[in-house]
Amino acid sequence: MRIDSSFRRRSRLSAAAAALLTAGVTATAAHVASAATTGCEVGYTVTSQWPGGFGASVSVRNLGDPINGWRLTWSFPAGQTITQLWNGSPAQSGSQVTVTNASYNGAIPSGGSADFGFNGSWNGSNPVPSDFALNGVTCTGDVTSPSPTPSPTPSLNPSPSPSPTASPSPSASPSPSASPTPPSQPAIDNNFPVNREGAYGTNRYTVFRPSNPSAVRRAMPVLVFGNGACAHTNGSEVIQALTFIASRGFVVVDTASVDGSSNGVQSGSPIPSLLTDGISWAERENARTGSPLYQRLDLSRVAAAGHSCGGLEALVAAQDRRVKSVVSLDSGFFADGSFGYPRSELSELHTPVMFMDGGSSDIAYDNTRANYDLAQVPAVLAEQSQAGHVGFITGAQMSEGMTAVVQFLDMTLNGNATARSYVLGSSGLAARASWTVRSKNF
Repeated sequence: MRIDSSFRRRSRLSAAAAALLTAGVTATAAHVASAATTGCEVGYTVTSQWPGGFGASVSVRNLGDPINGWRLTWSFPAGQTITQLWNGSPAQSGSQVTVTNASYNGAIPSGGSADFGFNGSWNGSNPVPSDFALNGVTCTGDVTSPSPTPSPTPSLNPSPSPSPTASPSPSASPSPSASPTPPSQPAIDNNFPVNREGAYGTNRYTVFRPSNPSAVRRAMPVLVFGNGACAHTNGSEVIQALTFIASRGFVVVDTASVDGSSNGVQSGSPIPSLLTDGISWAERENARTGSPLYQRLDLSRVAAAGHSCGGLEALVAAQDRRVKSVVSLDSGFFADGSFGYPRSELSELHTPVMFMDGGSSDIAYDNTRANYDLAQVPAVLAEQSQAGHVGFITGAQMSEGMTAVVQFLDMTLNGNATARSYVLGSSGLAARASWTVRSKNF
């Protein structure tokens, strides 16, 4: 189901300064400062909706003078709440919402736009807001030219005419600083050097991250990953795949010790709490002074993923409200409830999900398809007929498989439009040889 609900309203206000200068007569305070021309146009579109949740995109167009720093406000008419937002900073009190610019998109020239997206929750109904205001100016749809402030009565006593004071021209808004990873640039185009290291304070995790976090120039999303066979000590099998993801600007927390040494965690059975505890570890590192990840993580953009048995771990961990996206590689819940997790667990998902399998030779082929069919949230089924069960992790299909994962995370966590076209469009992943893609609820 696709719901496209849009709202566009605009307002424009302007005023000009005037000076009363008469020969031999001087007007006291004759110069009236120009009021800035202001105006806005807001496009609000519900891009996807599922039971209890929805995604939306918002475009804010500046119709007035250039601005440097914006604040958009509105109220939700039916108690909706924002659960995740990208390309801005949200604050919500009851139904009242305020979104301010991010560090890289605060300048909007005259006629220019700033865009952001978010995921939200709803209960009962999901009507479109209609009371947007940009920097305090309500977008009413009216065009209003306020009258200038009346000039005071001129003095009858002649005095030297003062030099007219020129109204200052609006200074040009500075362009946002160039960044290697602006939101409009797909994450897949990045290629940062990567550090692979043990997690601080515990040997239960291996961390893959850009070697120089400051080079990313924005807070990084976090991915927690469960290994095939639920391997909780030796994660050597996934090194190449997770390095690929981290090089695109993500921090990946893998559920294995960095050197394969014993860490007190049994392998072979799902332990979803390892992934959710990995999120908690990332939260602590983001707050720990001296950490290379100190204040470098965006913990509103967290995903879970895993391969085979680790994919089952990820699907359970994704029920955590901190998780905003999930990828299941060659995996899914079993019909007989193996490992203690029946397929009814799928009803607990609250985020978009991508299921990937390696074709009919993949032992998880039927299971993956069945899980996709049962999913109620926005879902993608991506199948590569030659990959088998391990091709995405260690085989010839690793690069294109991890490209699909990065593009899905970029779409769901970062709101990147190019990544969305790659995942959902007919000319992206679906057009590649040996790939078949289905999707629903977007």
